[in-house]
Amino acid sequence: MNREKNVAKALLKTGAVKLNVAEPFTFVSGIKSPIYCDNRQMIAYPEERAEFVREFVEKLSTKDYDVLAGTATAGIPWAAFIAWEVKKPMSYIRAEKKDHGVGKQIEGANLKDKKVIIIEDLVSTGGSSIKAVEAAYEAGAKTVEVIAIFSYEFSKAYKNFGDKQIKWEAISNFSTLIETAKEEKYLTEAEAKIASEWNKSPDTWGR
Repeated sequence: MNREKNVAKALLKTGAVKLNVAEPFTFVSGIKSPIYCDNRQMIAYPEERAEFVREFVEKLSTKDYDVLAGTATAGIPWAAFIAWEVKKPMSYIRAEKKDHGVGKQIEGANLKDKKVIIIEDLVSTGGSSIKAVEAAYEAGAKTVEVIAIFSYEFSKAYKNFGDKQIKWEAISNFSTLIETAKEEKYLTEAEAKIASEWNKSPDTWGR
C-alpha cells in the first residue's frame, strides 16, 4: 500500500472526511463542496497521528531546512509534533499581524536567514498557505516551502503556487482519497462520481 493511501485510510477511518451532497460545505475561499476534509480531528487519534508524523518525517528526510513553521491554527499542533520528532526549532504564523501588543504575526523561532518549511493541514486554493509563505519571507526567511497533510488538487492551487514560484506538496490528496473511499466502501460509486465532478470545477459546482 502506498504512503498516500495510508494517510487517506486514516482520514476515512477517523471520520475526518465528510460527504453531504444535499447541504454542501462552504470553504473559507467561498467554494461550495459536497466533501469536507477536517484534519483538525486527527490530533485526537494517537495511532493515526503518529502515522501522519512518520509520513512528514519521511518527506523531510530529503530536505535541507532550519525551522518548521505551523500555520495558525490547524498547522500548529502538527508542526509541534514533527519539530519534537526531528529536533528542530519551531514557529507558528498567524493569518494576520496581531492588532495589539507588538503586532507580531510570527511567534517562536526567528526566521531571518533561515530555510523554512511551513506545515499546513490542508490546501484548497492555496491562498492561506501563500500568505504564510509571504509572511515568512517578510520576516527574512532565506527559502520557504509548504508541506500539507492533504490537497484537494484544485488546478487553482497549482496555478497560485506556480505563479508565486512556491514549492509545495502534500502527504495525501483528493484522487487517492476518493479511490480509497470507494475501495473501503465509505462512498458509493455515485457519490464518488459527484465528488470527482465537483473537483474538476469547484467554483461552479452546485450552482
